[in-house]
Amino acid sequence: MANIINNLESINFKYIKDADNASDEELNEQGYYRGYSCPHGHVIREKNNHWCYHCAIKIKSNICGFDLNYLHNDYKNKYYKLWQKIDVQGIHNCWEMDLKGLNTPKRVCFPSYRTFYSKQKSENVNAHKAIYQCAWGDVGSLSVTRVCGNPFCGNPLHMVSSWNKGHLPNSIQPFHIEFDAEKLMRIHAARNLNREQEIIQEKYKATITHPTLVEATPDYDEG
Repeated sequence: MANIINNLESINFKYIKDADNASDEELNEQGYYRGYSCPHGHVIREKNNHWCYHCAIKIKSNICGFDLNYLHNDYKNKYYKLWQKIDVQGIHNCWEMDLKGLNTPKRVCFPSYRTFYSKQKSENVNAHKAIYQCAWGDVGSLSVTRVCGNPFCGNPLHMVSSWNKGHLPNSIQPFHIEFDAEKLMRIHAARNLNREQEIIQEKYKATITHPTLVEATPDYDEG
């Protein structure tokens, strides 16, 4: 166990018990701050590379999945439009993106961790990173790499960051890219009661791993 904890610390992950209720001072002491929301509604970020604390736990638990209806409001419609441009195929196939640039896909306009400082909710973001942060989680300024080598592939299981474990999952679960009126009403009601994350976490409760039990991640580069 000591070796695992040391490996986590070497990549600057520090577990905070009941992090959401920690004070700003307590977060700062551990290297975190409350910044702009990630696509999944979390606001605790690491100070140097700005990755999302809760998303890092999700990725390190090897969970890839999302429900469009439960994304943060500033991202929801943008991701709906983006997923309409992706040809979803079998889980092992490349999913071609209709975002033709010269040699790589066109960049897309999304909020990012920088929105906290710039106050601009539409920044040019790499399309692969936008997809990764929707399906896997927000990795801040860290790079996202395509393991298939296809520059126009939008399959989240063909993408990795420094937080991914060696073996990627065999499914994206949940995977809902259409709006559902009942879900939208449910999340709206939960948000008014400040219980939004309870609804979202229902999807992952059985599969999220405690951060001190997750194995160290390999390091990938943009190449």
